[in-house]
Amino acid sequence: MTAYSLKYAQENLERIAEEMIENCDETVVTLDSGKAFVMIPMEQYESWKETQYLMSSRANREQLLKSIEQSRAGQTFQRDLIEP
Repeated sequence: MTAYSLKYAQENLERIAEEMIENCDETVVTLDSGKAFVMIPMEQYESWKETQYLMSSRANREQLLKSIEQSRAGQTFQRDLIEP
């Protein structure tokens, strides 16, 4: 994660954005007031939103966590896909 002042970020936004996207990394920008915000690549944002959606339902969250636990324990199996 990198951090910049607002002035520096404004002057170098394209370079910062390209590096951020290439490295899939967050960038913190601090305002003159001391408050800050974070910029993230769109791919990372979409991934976070998808995770939030999948985990928003209690039943879905429990099933996903159970599946992850089973996978880590080696309790997996393979199925053939049925093509229409």
